[in-house]
Amino acid sequence: MMAKIVTAMHETPESAPIVFTGERPPAKMYVVLGDGAMKKWYPGMHGAPGQWLRGRNGEDVLMTYSPEYLLRFGAATPALMKLKREMWTSLKGVMQRIGHSK
Repeated sequence: MMAKIVTAMHETPESAPIVFTGERPPAKMYVVLGDGAMKKWYPGMHGAPGQWLRGRNGEDVLMTYSPEYLLRFGAATPALMKLKREMWTSLKGVMQRIGHSK
């Protein structure tokens, strides 16, 4: 799912503003995929999917759904499609902020 998201953003895993694994590279903006990632990278901060937050160092942080969470739904129900639309809208907001208005 993340490969599809990154491709749709016209990015590569190396250039997308999303941390997949490993250490968080220095950046002015981060996309946090789910509560687990939020707890790991920003302990003590809380947000709702689609919400922009300000990190400890002044960086913009977007909280959105974890792909694993969305995949748990299985079949494409109206509820799942709503969550996917919300996630995609959030990611389009990231692309606008970094100057990729596709």
